[in-house]
Order: sequence, then structure tokens, then C-alpha cells
Amino acid sequence: MLLAAMFAFAADTPSPLQMDQKDPAKAPKIYVIPMGLDGHGQMGTDIRLSAFEKVVKDVKEKKPDLIIFVMESSDGRTGKAYLGNDDRSERGQMDFEDGRKMVDLLKSDLGPIPQVMWIKDSVGFSTALALAWPDLYMSSTARLWGMDRVREQYERTQDDEVRKKYMAAWNGIVNGFLRRGGYPSELGLAMMRPELLLSVSWNGRNLNWRPDTKGTFLVDGDTKAVANFDAKTAEDLGLCDGIADSIEDLMFLLGYREWDDSLGKNNQDGVKLVGDYITDWRKTYAKTVEYFVEYEKNFKASKFTAAKALLERIRDAMKKYPAVEFRWRIQGRPGIDDIEQMLLQVKEQAKGAKRNS
Repeated sequence: MLLAAMFAFAADTPSPLQMDQKDPAKAPKIYVIPMGLDGHGQMGTDIRLSAFEKVVKDVKEKKPDLIIFVMESSDGRTGKAYLGNDDRSERGQMDFEDGRKMVDLLKSDLGPIPQVMWIKDSVGFSTALALAWPDLYMSSTARLWGMDRVREQYERTQDDEVRKKYMAAWNGIVNGFLRRGGYPSELGLAMMRPELLLSVSWNGRNLNWRPDTKGTFLVDGDTKAVANFDAKTAEDLGLCDGIADSIEDLMFLLGYREWDDSLGKNNQDGVKLVGDYITDWRKTYAKTVEYFVEYEKNFKASKFTAAKALLERIRDAMKKYPAVEFRWRIQGRPGIDDIEQMLLQVKEQAKGAKRNS
């Protein structure tokens, strides 16, 4: 009975997000924006600035009362390490400049509208992105892992002094995302660097993260591992605001008894726009790989006009979808500047062939 009374009280208490509405008594119209969808959540491609430009315009037209970002990015992993059934080609990279612009677009341009981040899964660079939002919720199976991948940016540098400078720079860049969400550097550094420790104390409901073991609760006392969080631990520590496995669960936690989900039911929110974007760039990427195979065949056969046309298709695809070029570069393929140089080479070969004919 006591538990039921607490739930009843929570349901009757207006959510802080609800109080930010123009009319707090109105059932809020929600707009869902996925960051990753249907198993496709590669950082730098599925999740990048260009994926959300149309979404922002659509939000401004439809004027919802609440935006729900849904993070689903597992970095190609199913467990703590890569397994045989994981798809390493889906292992993302963070385009940090693009990421900053993306956060600015979503938080600043849509800033007047209340926003929450709901994590269904986050492993890798997506964790830094998710922590750019202060109102954080997780599904019961969600992970908030993998920020140690930042070390890839500097750990192969041989010179110790240079490596230290790179380490400080990259740590600062990534912690910039956490600062946007109001999280301290102690938390971010412990999630990136295994040699650092982490504990936490509470001052009322406020968290005091410490880079040592002297806090009330020890989060990470292992100097060979970074701090990672599952949903239960994140909720217990107060890092996330609650656990929700459905929109209904999430809205209840936010303090809403009623809401307007007509945009989602009619396929008129960000789910369709992001889904279309992911489908389109991936189809385009697959075509560019085919074009490159044909280009190599034509170039070897001295069919330079055909080879030139194929390279131009690849270049144009990269211009239309920056994700295509980013995926090429992740996989060690030529980038757009390289393609331009190859085009010049083909043109010179074609001129030489004409002179010799």
C-alpha cells in the first residue's frame, strides 16, 4: 500500500519537464529521435550530423513538447570484447568535430524543447555522446561502456612526451561532451583511462565523484580497467535517472500520466527520417564498393573513360553522404581527396592514350 501511494503521489506530481511546457496541463506531444536504429548504430556514419539535419527542420515544423533521444549503438559488440559473431566492420569511430556540431544542432537549435536521453545500449564513442545530455535514462539491459577506445587516438605514438600531449588533448575533447551534460572530468577520465580510480559520495541527491577510493562507494578500484556502467549500477549511483524498458515506462518516470504519441503512431517523427537516412547511405555505400571494383577492372584494361565515370560516381556519393567517405576511411579505403587525385591520374592516362593512338 505504501508503494502504491508513492506511485500515486509521483503520478500526481508535475514533472520538471512538464513545467517547462507552455501549458503544463496539456498532454505533451512527444517526438522520438533515434541515434542508431534496428541494429545499425555505427558512430561516424549512422550517427553523425547529416543524419539529423532534416530531423531538426521537422521538429521545428511540428513543435513537439518533449524530445526523446534513443541511443542504440553497440560498436559492433555483443559482449565486453569482440567475439566471433561480432561484425567488426560496424566498429565505429568518432568524428569529433562532426560530433560537436551535431550536439550543438540538437541541443542549441532545439534547446527550448525539453529533451531526455534514453539509452537502449551504448558501447564505444557513443557513450561520450550520450553523456552530453543531463536527463539520462537507460533500459534494463543497457550498457554505458567503452570510452577507453579514446586511447586508440594516441596509444600508438612511440614518443612518451608526444603521447602525453595527445592523451591530454583527446581526454579534454571527449570530456567536453560530458561537460555539456553537467558531468565532472573525474568521471570522464576514469571511463577513459584504466590507471585512474573512481569513487562517489553523496551530498543529498548531488553526486561527488572522486579520483580515488575514499568516496562512500567504490566504483573502480582496478588500475587495469576503466569504469563502465550497467543500468542497475548507473541507477543505484544516480548516474542515470531511472530504468525504462518502454516509452510507457519512460513517460511514467518523467511524471506524465497522459501524452500524445500521434507522431510516432503515424510514422511522422524522427524514427522514419533517421531510418530513411540509414537505409539510403548504406545502399549508396554498397554501390560505391561495387563501382570501385569496376573502376579497377576498367583502369587495368585502359578503359579510362569508363574508369573516370566510376570514380566520379564515388566522389559524388561521398559528397552527398559524408558517411560513405567516413566508412571508406574507417576501412582503410581512399577518401574523397584521394579519389580526386585518382581522377586526375585517370585524366592524364586518357590524354596519354589519345596521344599514342
